[in-house]
Amino acid sequence: MSEPTLSQLLETAVAAAKAAGAHALNNKHRRTESAETFAHDIKLVLDMECQKVTESVIGERFPDHSILGEEDSRTEANDAYEWVIDPIDGTMNFSYGFPYWCSSVAVRHNGKVVAGCVYAPEFDDCFSAHIEGPAERNGAPIHVSDTRELKDALIFTGLYKAFEADAETHFSLFKKLAFSTKKLRISGAAALDFCHVAAGSSDGFFEKGIYPWDFSAGGLIIERAGGAVDFRPQGDGTYAALGTNPHLIGKLQELLAP
Repeated sequence: MSEPTLSQLLETAVAAAKAAGAHALNNKHRRTESAETFAHDIKLVLDMECQKVTESVIGERFPDHSILGEEDSRTEANDAYEWVIDPIDGTMNFSYGFPYWCSSVAVRHNGKVVAGCVYAPEFDDCFSAHIEGPAERNGAPIHVSDTRELKDALIFTGLYKAFEADAETHFSLFKKLAFSTKKLRISGAAALDFCHVAAGSSDGFFEKGIYPWDFSAGGLIIERAGGAVDFRPQGDGTYAALGTNPHLIGKLQELLAP
């Protein structure tokens, strides 16, 4: 099989994200069907179904590519290509009927993200990019904000499900962000937060304790929208993830430094 083009990879990411999002949206009446519950999170039956939908779209086009997903992972013959999937990001929002959720699909080639899509079905918003093209929202180019100072910045953040294990550090970072910025917001879907940073409707996003499927597509979209990202492994498989514009990246890194 010949090597896929970036356009083919991006088209597949878009198709897979939209298929997963459509399946979740069409089955909203089943949004409370729980497969597993946690103190601060939930796993839905639809999470697993949407993962399978995503894998099916990818498998039809690239059956030998590997999968890394929140609900399922597998290594195939051509492990140079790995698809990174979050079938429903913002599951808790979705389960309560709050419309801020999305499906995220990215593909890595030899470990580097080369294409990705984040699709928010409730708003019919499709964010996408590959490494040689612009970031787009529904086909129109987008760009990060031009905000220069933290005191003028709107910053998204989040509470990952295991935050209690490191609550003191986590809330110390919240305090730093809240006191140093114009406003702090928690929306509950990291992948979609990244995309709103890319579109300039927020100035930055930071969260500890999240996974590659939470930020792979959104991180690339920020970069291709002229922004900057910083993903730091935490030693337990999770990352501290930061995305913002070029004016604020250094200031936020300094503020959030251990």
